[in-house]
Amino acid sequence: MNKKQIILRSSLGSVFSAFDGDSNVELSNPNDRLVAVSGRINNPGIYEVVEGTTLREIIELAGGIMNKKDFKAAQFGIPFGGFFTKELLDTPINFNDFSEGQTKNLIILSEDDCIVQFSKFYIEFLLGKISRGEYREFLPAKYEIDRINRVLDRITKGKANMRDIYLLRYLSDIVKSIVKQDHNLILEVIENFYHEIEEHIEEHRCYTGECPQLVKFRITDKCIGCTACARACPVHCISGKVKEKHEIDISKCTHCGQCVAACPVNAINEGDNTLKFLRDLATPNKIVVTQMAPAVRVALGEAFGFEPGVNIEGKINQALRMLGVDYVFDTSWAADLTIMEEATEFQERLEKYFKGDDTVKLPILTSCCPSWVKFIEQSYPDMLDVPSSVKSPMQIFSTVVKDIWAKEKGYSRSQVTTVAIMPCLAKKYEAAREEFSRGDNYDTDYVITTRELIKILKETEIDVANLEGEKFDNPFGEYSGAGIIFGRTGGVIEAATRTAVEMLTGNRVDQIEFEDLRGWDGFRSCELAVGDVNLRIGIAHGLDEAAKMLDKIRAGEEFYHAIEIMACKGGCIGGGGQPKAMKKKEVLEKRAEGLNNIDRSLEIRRSHENPQVLAIYEKYLDYPMSRKAHELLHTKYFPKIKG
Repeated sequence: MNKKQIILRSSLGSVFSAFDGDSNVELSNPNDRLVAVSGRINNPGIYEVVEGTTLREIIELAGGIMNKKDFKAAQFGIPFGGFFTKELLDTPINFNDFSEGQTKNLIILSEDDCIVQFSKFYIEFLLGKISRGEYREFLPAKYEIDRINRVLDRITKGKANMRDIYLLRYLSDIVKSIVKQDHNLILEVIENFYHEIEEHIEEHRCYTGECPQLVKFRITDKCIGCTACARACPVHCISGKVKEKHEIDISKCTHCGQCVAACPVNAINEGDNTLKFLRDLATPNKIVVTQMAPAVRVALGEAFGFEPGVNIEGKINQALRMLGVDYVFDTSWAADLTIMEEATEFQERLEKYFKGDDTVKLPILTSCCPSWVKFIEQSYPDMLDVPSSVKSPMQIFSTVVKDIWAKEKGYSRSQVTTVAIMPCLAKKYEAAREEFSRGDNYDTDYVITTRELIKILKETEIDVANLEGEKFDNPFGEYSGAGIIFGRTGGVIEAATRTAVEMLTGNRVDQIEFEDLRGWDGFRSCELAVGDVNLRIGIAHGLDEAAKMLDKIRAGEEFYHAIEIMACKGGCIGGGGQPKAMKKKEVLEKRAEGLNNIDRSLEIRRSHENPQVLAIYEKYLDYPMSRKAHELLHTKYFPKIKG
């Protein structure tokens, strides 16, 4: 089964009926009545359309619009046709609308589709075809089409202004003239959906949630006013009366996603990149790279009959390749790189502290959790010099892939799409932070949550349970036990301790399972003897517990050398993007033990012994905390003003 067949069958919204081989010839024959119907319809496929059939009847023939959503538009013709809009629903299809040589297709859009994202995908698809030597009639207009793509990209990322609409119209007029088009998709988008484009530009808002850099949680009209979300919110940013629609104060929200996990009716829109993922897989000349967080592999299987905690990473890898992913990598590799930097930073601070340097800021706080980072930026801006400056593993991975690996492979940054498969909804927010981009190109293009990947795999009918399993691709597929335990509470600080203790003492430590760092108390402390020094470590999971810990530190009531904070109960295994669990505590414990079991099974259990991590220092970064490492792998934090 190839990826186009899978994409065609997906009821998430098939993207193109761009069939290979003879099908395209058949569908471009002016004498037949066959039309390929795809998009947001229940039964995508090729249908024979009798004379006089209306667009509404074709949609009904194809099973109707998914989820009974309202019709938005139907794009017709490949390449570069125009739009049938609502007022044409009951008008008979005129086959003269399909230009000679065009594939007769209809892509059905519903109210769930972002018109800007669809336009951008269509242009990228066209450019990919041109780069392969196809659609030669568009080659003289390639410069203008490239510029259109860049403008649309700015609009989807909230970096455009209203003059860009004028520029789009100007460039599209040139394309239409050069190619001698009867219809131009971009011009018709501007004419029919001006307000939606304006909303992206003026309000930085994508109401569908399909633009990753414009993601904002919002409660939809599905809300029944049960108050579950407000009770689950650790920062109390949700308000509303019983049996009335609730509201989120986005200036206080940390995007932890606990409200989403608690909502019984799926009334909270947190953004959804599933269709964008499928579209990118279908786009020619685009290199799609995935990374998978540790916690995903011990939770995703629950949706396919596996017990919580069972590691199915091999099956997930194989499924991703079946979808058409070009390179399947692992975030755990980047977790090891994170530890190399974080443990070295910890060592440097400690050594200065013990020498009496009163400028040293302790405790050092692990900074892998983006919800926790936003929380401290909003609520404790006076403590922003305390967290480690090391990026999260997700961002380290994406930086290395785009700034080092892509160059080695001969790819440009814009050619590579990095997709992070994460247990966490706050990772969507983190991926969209300005500091994690180079110009308009973001290090992590977007995030797919565990639940979103489950939806994709089920809708594409990939039988995950019966896959044999495959390994990750190299060089970012080998990880240590320390890298894998990042996914549970206490795991990051335990991984850092394994390396830091050996760096501080110069001795190899045989017992590296630090039981004192484990447990399920929301706020816990322990002391570790390192040579002649006792290190005081703090661990918190859940932002309410984190606040208690930080308040005590700020007041001078507690002192720690290092702290790990995770926004979600249990850490990443309990992230807002994970499968929902009825017996939550029991499920979280099994997921955590699943990660511990992977750790115990590995020959390499310390981050500083991962040969692929050591190799990147030797070839590119010199050593941990070097200037090169600091330039690529570290970041800063900024005070956020709450409403």
